[in-house]
Amino acid sequence: MQDVRPLYMWLGVFCLIIGIILLSINLYGLTQHIRKPGLGVSDHEQLRFIPDEVWSYQESMTAIDQLGRIDDRNQLAETANNVVNQSLVHVDWKRVDPQEYRQLVPIWENYFLWAIGQFSGLPQFERYHYADYRRNIRRGIGICGDASTILSSVMDRYDVPNRIISFRGHVIVEYQDESGDHYLMDPDFGVSLDTSLKGLLRDPESFKHRYLSAGYSEGEIDYLFEAYAKGYSIFEDTYHFMTLRYWFEEVSYLAKWLMPILMIVLSGIYLLWPRRPIDNGRIRSNE
Repeated sequence: MQDVRPLYMWLGVFCLIIGIILLSINLYGLTQHIRKPGLGVSDHEQLRFIPDEVWSYQESMTAIDQLGRIDDRNQLAETANNVVNQSLVHVDWKRVDPQEYRQLVPIWENYFLWAIGQFSGLPQFERYHYADYRRNIRRGIGICGDASTILSSVMDRYDVPNRIISFRGHVIVEYQDESGDHYLMDPDFGVSLDTSLKGLLRDPESFKHRYLSAGYSEGEIDYLFEAYAKGYSIFEDTYHFMTLRYWFEEVSYLAKWLMPILMIVLSGIYLLWPRRPIDNGRIRSNE
């Protein structure tokens, strides 16, 4: 007869330890800020576009909540475009330190995303782009694709028909107003192009003044108009733009709390559930 109770006891202890560790990581993460401390204040050399004032997460979300008070769709889109521009600092995505700028999601933020980024060798996780616009704003950094998915998500929240236009080198958003007219927004630059996709493709150079009047130099925007002259893809929303990552991200943020709970429950089962010894490969009652 083989007594398997010590095995179950060790399994219970193992599950309990893992559960406590993961839960502790999550609780510690609640006290941490995913945004790099001092973002935009002392690291100008590593940043590209820095708003006059980098809004905090709370300021940005308050401004987004207040968009619901705006009845005119064009005004809402203009305001939302400016809010997104003020909420993100554009970084040189491939050159900054991924841990310092939280591109590699910290273990205390989401240990699933951290593990994949740390050990898989997948560049999309080593320097992660969030699908959830609130997490993007909380981190406070991004590039054109991040700004555009935020703007698209905010417009979706307020039932403004829109789509993401991805050129080969730049990403912008087109929305539809109450009259059925379409207009392009560039939240990365904080610029309204005041034309539709068709209008931009017909004569891209005629819209350079929109960027120049916003304070950007010819050198800063030359590559944009090279991109506008190339091919593009259209995505209906953020989900369509990054479908697999959208779902995996949401599941991982739920699972990071379910996993420690599951491990602790399993530990209780292993430690407390009555076990029966095994005799000659058959389970026999203790009685």
